[in-house]
Amino acid sequence: MSAVPLIDARPLQPGYKQHAQRGIGRYAKNLLSAMLKQTGPEGMELLVRGDLPDAPLAPAAPRLGVGPGPTWLPGGERLVGQHHTLARALAPALQGGRVVHILSHGDAPACPGPGTVITCHDLIYQRMEPIYTAGKSKALFRAARWLETRCLSRAARIIAVSQCTARDLGELYGVPPERIRVIPEAADPGLAPVGDPAILAEVLGRHGLSQGGYVFYLGGIDPRKDLPTLLKALLRLQQAGSPLVLALAGPVREDKHYPALAASLSDLRLGDAVKLLGFVPEADLPALYSGAAAFAFPSRYEGFGLPPLEAMACGAPVAAARAAAVPEVVGEAGLMFEPGDDRALAEALAALAMDHELAAGYRAKGLQRAREFSWDRAARDTLALYEEVRAAS
Repeated sequence: MSAVPLIDARPLQPGYKQHAQRGIGRYAKNLLSAMLKQTGPEGMELLVRGDLPDAPLAPAAPRLGVGPGPTWLPGGERLVGQHHTLARALAPALQGGRVVHILSHGDAPACPGPGTVITCHDLIYQRMEPIYTAGKSKALFRAARWLETRCLSRAARIIAVSQCTARDLGELYGVPPERIRVIPEAADPGLAPVGDPAILAEVLGRHGLSQGGYVFYLGGIDPRKDLPTLLKALLRLQQAGSPLVLALAGPVREDKHYPALAASLSDLRLGDAVKLLGFVPEADLPALYSGAAAFAFPSRYEGFGLPPLEAMACGAPVAAARAAAVPEVVGEAGLMFEPGDDRALAEALAALAMDHELAAGYRAKGLQRAREFSWDRAARDTLALYEEVRAAS
């Protein structure tokens, strides 16, 4: 066991910070699955929370269970559990010369130890502080960020999922380039275009949609995602006589930001032009992407930008904001617009919906672009980084 890396599988466990349903959970699932194909279950040990349901991955791989912090203490589960209990659990492995990989810097202890690799997905809180401090204590916010990011100055290596995140690490924290390794994410291997008309009709019918009759959006609805720009673009399309509707996937109504979204829908009087699909099974996503006239992504900041990559992997033409890491992902394979420009977004969506030759071209470009990202390559590069850290320790 001495040379086997210890890798954080907590993001896959239901009940751990809601990671399992979000981007960090998808990152953990796909990266660990790809690495397990290359090493076998005997090639790693998984870090798990002992009080939560086990991650359904590599049942033969050994586990190291860590307990939560004191739940009776306000903030104890996160503050004490993450920065004390976890650090103590990791200490024997690190003192024994093993590599420990925490898959999100927000889950790492403030003092991670010399053999630690940490993935940094983004520094959104630091880049967009006014959004996340509105109505809250700025002192507490900054204290939380100090704890959350102190690990970045002490990790042996940091994996940045994009060049944008790598730049942010340098600009915001002065992390030297030699301690950063850019290893991009990729689309879920199960995502591919759905060409069977019967399957498309069945899936879209269940969601009240028709092929080519809707713009698709999958992602959060917090302020940085800039749904108001998308809604204003849809209003422009409606006023121009377009029959397109907007399909929003995900547990939107349960989100704390839903009241603001509902107010925008009411103010703009979009009515039935917006369909809230709710939680969508993963099995439905390829058809929902494939059947869309376009996938819209107005986000003002992304550390990577997985939704547009997933859309391209399914053959959906993409219209995305030219912000943060998104241009790295989309490249020349989608129509880009300046953040917040609802007129430009409306024009892009109208062009993709009406010009079938243009849309077909971007569908082909998107498929090719998506193939340039690979979880197998990400796994190889990550395993090579472990060896680099081990050799240096």
